[in-house]
Amino acid sequence: MKSPLHSIGKSRPRPTLPGRGGHVLSGIRLALLGALLTPGIAIAATVESPVTLYADQVHGLGSGHWTASGHVEVLYGDRRVYADTVHYDQASDEIIADGHVRMVSPGLVTAAPKATLHLRANEGVVVHPRYLLEAQQGHGHAESGKELSKGRYQLNEACYTTCHGEKPAWRLWSRRINLDQNNNYVSTTNTTVDVFGLPIFWMPYFSFPLKRHSGLLAPSIGSSTVNGFYLGIPYYFDISRNMDDTVTANYFSKRGIMLQNEFRYLEPNYSGKLYLDLLPSDQLTHKNIWAISWQHNQNLGNGFSFNVNYNRVSYKNFLSDFGGTAGFSSSFVGGIGNAPYITSSGGLYYNSAHINAGATLQGYQGLVANSVAPYSQLPRLFADAYWRVGRNGYFDWHSSFNYFSASAGPVGQRLDLTPTLGWRFSRGWGFLEPQARLYYSHYQIQRNAPYARATNRTLPALSLKGGLNFVRYGSDGSTALLQPLFKYTYIPLQAQNGIPIFDASQPYQDFPMIFEDNSLYTGNDRINAANQVALGLRGTWLTPSGRQLWQAAVGQIRYFNRRQINLAGDIVPQNQQSNYFFEGQYAPLPDINLLANSQVNAQQRNLQRLDLRAQWLPGPQRVINLDYRFTRGFVNQTGISGAWPIYKRWQALGSYQYDVTNHKPLEELVGIGYDGGCWAAHMMVAHQILLGGQSNNVLYLEIVLRGLTSLGNASNGLLGQYVPGASMEF
Repeated sequence: MKSPLHSIGKSRPRPTLPGRGGHVLSGIRLALLGALLTPGIAIAATVESPVTLYADQVHGLGSGHWTASGHVEVLYGDRRVYADTVHYDQASDEIIADGHVRMVSPGLVTAAPKATLHLRANEGVVVHPRYLLEAQQGHGHAESGKELSKGRYQLNEACYTTCHGEKPAWRLWSRRINLDQNNNYVSTTNTTVDVFGLPIFWMPYFSFPLKRHSGLLAPSIGSSTVNGFYLGIPYYFDISRNMDDTVTANYFSKRGIMLQNEFRYLEPNYSGKLYLDLLPSDQLTHKNIWAISWQHNQNLGNGFSFNVNYNRVSYKNFLSDFGGTAGFSSSFVGGIGNAPYITSSGGLYYNSAHINAGATLQGYQGLVANSVAPYSQLPRLFADAYWRVGRNGYFDWHSSFNYFSASAGPVGQRLDLTPTLGWRFSRGWGFLEPQARLYYSHYQIQRNAPYARATNRTLPALSLKGGLNFVRYGSDGSTALLQPLFKYTYIPLQAQNGIPIFDASQPYQDFPMIFEDNSLYTGNDRINAANQVALGLRGTWLTPSGRQLWQAAVGQIRYFNRRQINLAGDIVPQNQQSNYFFEGQYAPLPDINLLANSQVNAQQRNLQRLDLRAQWLPGPQRVINLDYRFTRGFVNQTGISGAWPIYKRWQALGSYQYDVTNHKPLEELVGIGYDGGCWAAHMMVAHQILLGGQSNNVLYLEIVLRGLTSLGNASNGLLGQYVPGASMEF
């Protein structure tokens, strides 16, 4: 294939011959003057806009049949024609351009040895054309071409590619290519996809948009242990400027045919997506399998907004079986594969400078056998407010009403009122913040055994938080900051075993959590007792350029009360001190980051939890991660992952996660990618361990033909899960 026509659109330089420059310029002027003043030529040459002619010589002006030669340039409307010789016939309104013909129109440049054009009809025939679509950098050649009307072209026995060179990496060979610039659409018939000179795929019909347009999209392919071979064929409907729909027929060799529909809409005040999936007569479960997911966000104006996030599946293993196929992972809350339940919610909200209020519904669908999903909240009404009081004071108000629903166990309503009055004094050397808070809850319980039908709980909370700032400036421009922190909290001890557990749980504890009032529990069903002081020390070092070299923190709670409530609400003994909490980050170089987070039992002097990560990011497409995760009695695993260019345009990636306790691998992934400039491809093979211990082997394959389409599964979204910091940029 010849090189694309990048320079065609530039005007041809006007020649100046030695000793004859004035004569040549005079000839050009005469040609222009004749075209404008001679009646026959003026009428014949007038299309929808004036025609301008530049040439070294013009013969036959005024005869209705003229010939221009020598660097001929014809301009009419938004189009230009360059040639060695141009013949014009007024009777047929025909221009015949011969010799080094170049035709330039908006978005399209064509070169040919000869062309015949009808100006007024916007029609023409071109012999052996070469063409360039400038915006897409798509180019090719054909045996012949026709201009059917303005912006519509037909190329016969033609090829198309976005690659350069004599032997492009890929190209389409078609009996006919139809180019419609008016609708930004290209369609082909009897088309062969040629890769490195070898035909690999034939299509009786193929189409692709130059801009967004209805039509068939590229198929997706893959394979997995559970589903077998996978082939997805999508069709895209461009409904309007802000609305579209994609229907995909997905074939799974072990399951059957699943129909997937994705509808998207975008308006100035609202937007959303609706997914509908149906697999009738599943060959594995012998049932009809379906899934629905709808996300909607709307601005109602005047501070009001509305949203919906509804998700439901008919088959509990839907996410683990189909979550990595055909984009399902983006449809559901909780990720794919190992999600124990999916969440649905919706609400009406109001926000202003001081008030945040709303009414919401939230429900769950459990996906794991014998597991218990959280209570549904049908509804939850809340009103929060914040006001400044004087110069340094503030009043913070939280209130909510919840109705908790479940298929088994107690259900009921809970009213929570939590007002807070605080004052904050802050200077450059430190701060001091006293607070007074009240926790009030009222319960009305149905199916209440063994709980009372109505229960109240009122608990005051007093706290004093403060800290100092010690700053040191180095002679090299670096900055060191050391912050001793403390918080004293008092909440009286009160048994709460007469209150059911609707939303309480024990949170993931870390350094920031020790400075919370209710540091032992989330939700409002359990309020811990407190007569304690949290002590912490945090340090930061900034380099002269402002980059954070390291940050570290250590803290612990010292308890003056020796009794506490547990999650069941019973009063139990309490140790004199909590675990030690550590967190740290160290970046010795801009591309190296070391992270650590841990807990140490203060009484037994043993490690309770440890999370370590060493990450090296030396440049684009380069990352190495070393991880270790330990939680006593639950998790003990290590892993390595990374992505790296291995040779010129090749990139390799991999991830290996190992269960140290059980001496077996948890997750394994190997992938390889190639970026060929005008095309790219990557393949990944993954071994997954799902909830319940099931394993699944998955193959992801994607081939991208830049400027045309992509083939295969778009698996780039899974890289963040397997290889943090990695991506394959196509």
